[in-house]
Amino acid sequence: MRWLGFIALAFGLLACQAAGGEATSAPERVITRYLEARVRGDVDAMVRLSCADWELRARNEAASLRNVEVKLEGLQCATTTREAAQALVRCTGKIVANYNGELRDFDLSLRDFRLVQQGGEWLMCGYSE
Repeated sequence: MRWLGFIALAFGLLACQAAGGEATSAPERVITRYLEARVRGDVDAMVRLSCADWELRARNEAASLRNVEVKLEGLQCATTTREAAQALVRCTGKIVANYNGELRDFDLSLRDFRLVQQGGEWLMCGYSE
């Protein structure tokens, strides 16, 4: 009977590793984290999630929402293309920005997010329209 407990524990650990490993490094998860950092104004996180070629743009995107109340609504992202070290992610939902009482929506479905894999990590590296 004891061996059944060990087998159950082993399967549980394997399931946790599988769920934690790929899901946190999947391209759609990187973009979700990038967008969440963007609405928080977390420049450092945006840069960490960006390839070197995108770093300046990430800083500019963060600055564009500085001193503005923003939130994400209905965010859902999925990887649409994944080949070798490149991927495209499409999201639905929007960023809602409040500019002195005037609400503006930024539809996330209007362009795909382009990612590259560097050092074993997926990184935001631009848009594909």
